[in-house]
Amino acid sequence: MENKGFTLIELAVVLAIIAVLAAVLTPLVTGYLDQARIARAQADLRTIADAFKLHQRDTGRYPIYNATGYPNTVSDGTKVIFAGPGDVPTDTASWGLSTATATTTLEAWINGNFTGVSQGNAFPKAGFRGPYISNIETDPWGNQYLLNAVNLNNGNFHAFLISAGPNGAIDTAKNQAATSPLSVSSDDIVSVIQ
Repeated sequence: MENKGFTLIELAVVLAIIAVLAAVLTPLVTGYLDQARIARAQADLRTIADAFKLHQRDTGRYPIYNATGYPNTVSDGTKVIFAGPGDVPTDTASWGLSTATATTTLEAWINGNFTGVSQGNAFPKAGFRGPYISNIETDPWGNQYLLNAVNLNNGNFHAFLISAGPNGAIDTAKNQAATSPLSVSSDDIVSVIQ
């Protein structure tokens, strides 16, 4: 009578081969996952930046400016950072996230008509044609996307959106002179608005 089962040695060899394959493939797969998260953050930032630019094109002002061209006051008037939903990233670059982040969300600023421009004006006249973005989510690591809003319409400094990246810490300086290229630190992911 023939035995049709596997011997213990055959099973051990098969398990060893599977273990070796898993050890080789796991770093490759996790590398692809990290690349996918970074690509998603870059795409999200470009989408949000495009929404800001569309708002500015339609109304003649960035969302944080009112009808007379001055920045809207936010809470106590000193809030200069707008954030999406999610956890607050670690602040290693002196952004002042604990005191300078506005309570109104980034999405509300993009989709709100805070500039006071008429909604009935036909193109090419200035008019609010929002909403400009459907939904802003957290970055792929669960943190907020941030905008250094005070630098919009300020020719002296770059205005940009930022994700803290995989390490969850903002390492890029908030105020960088527009006369030189933007310097991104560590693993931060950035999209320049102006």
